[in-house]
Amino acid sequence: MLILFVDRASFHHSERVKAFVRAHRDKIRIYFLPRYSPERNPAEQLWGEIKNNRIERQSIKNKADLKKRTFSSLQSVQHNISRIISFFQLPDTSNAGY
Repeated sequence: MLILFVDRASFHHSERVKAFVRAHRDKIRIYFLPRYSPERNPAEQLWGEIKNNRIERQSIKNKADLKKRTFSSLQSVQHNISRIISFFQLPDTSNAGY
């Protein structure tokens, strides 16, 4: 079973997504985070870290360079399981019910 916690972006509520989830309801569940609460979303915590601690410290030359550095930052976090878990243990995210 795949369980997704998602924000309330409009595409998460699209008919296409709803149809896909219905068609795969035995394999997937979606739970929506409260509105206007990015601090409770572990993915937002990850993006904040990447933006503030990894990308903004470097000079970005162009769009391709930004893409390369973002991908590299995501890969470095991907292999750091304890860091990923920590995004779920922050005061705001740990109270979100994950």
